[in-house]
Amino acid sequence: MGDPAGIGGEIILKSLPHICKKSIPVIIGDISAISFLQKNIIQDRSFAFKGFKEGSPGEGEFVDLGLVNTIDFGVIHGQYGEASYRYVLEALKLVFLGEVDAIVTCPINKASIREGGVNFTGHTEILAHFSGITDYVMMMANRNIKVSLATIHIPLKDVPASISSDAVLKCISITERSLHDLFGIRKPHIKVCGLNPHAGEKGIMGDEEKLIEEAIDRAKLLNIHVDGPYPADTLFHNVDCDAYIAMYHDQGLIPVKTIDFNNTVNITLGLPFIRTSPGHGTGYNIAGKGVADPSSFLEAYRLAEKLSAHS
Repeated sequence: MGDPAGIGGEIILKSLPHICKKSIPVIIGDISAISFLQKNIIQDRSFAFKGFKEGSPGEGEFVDLGLVNTIDFGVIHGQYGEASYRYVLEALKLVFLGEVDAIVTCPINKASIREGGVNFTGHTEILAHFSGITDYVMMMANRNIKVSLATIHIPLKDVPASISSDAVLKCISITERSLHDLFGIRKPHIKVCGLNPHAGEKGIMGDEEKLIEEAIDRAKLLNIHVDGPYPADTLFHNVDCDAYIAMYHDQGLIPVKTIDFNNTVNITLGLPFIRTSPGHGTGYNIAGKGVADPSSFLEAYRLAEKLSAHS
């Protein structure tokens, strides 16, 4: 359900009539928050939940953790952060036990989970940690473009020192394998961004591109179809490959979200299970107002269904 003070509960309720047709969604969260939304915010969206393992196609199931009784929408609070974290742990338990086929996470608030005593920066890091995975990649994707990130949630000033041949090669390799295994692309073609303006202009504006070039050369030796590094300001205007590798968060997410914000999905590559998420945040500015757009959540759920069928 994500952050109880965000739009997670609302977009779930708005999506339920559409996502119960091919699979049975299991909602993990607090039924009190959902009931409040049904009674006060989305009164025309009545939906009765079954208990876990009691649902049939066309129905939804709910796992109620009973952590939150009242909600102040749009408010940072340690209780909401801890609840968000506990929802994820419950989802992990179910996927590791083979009780569910994929995890779709609604957005969490990093400040709230920090106030709740959780020392992770986001969902991706939580899921990787408890999966025992150190090699994972965050991909943002919609129907037009896919972009993987060589670095994720770190300050911009720390990005150059985080760019290494090994890190970029790992991102390329995991992306290529996932495009093949999950998306069914027989011979994926990947293009890689440089870090600096004009991809360094042959060292005039930085030399990190030497490390990126080394990673690309190593990837080619592994029979991966990859090219670059290219200047990021001109690379995305014509989508002509299966995926791109960006060096940092905003470099990759700006083009993806600009092309199709409402249908952009976050996918964690390299995990031992399928995990997707809407491409937006908690929406604190509109939480509790009934105006949240569920499009990205719907896309994330449908992609999780599709990828689960392939895995």
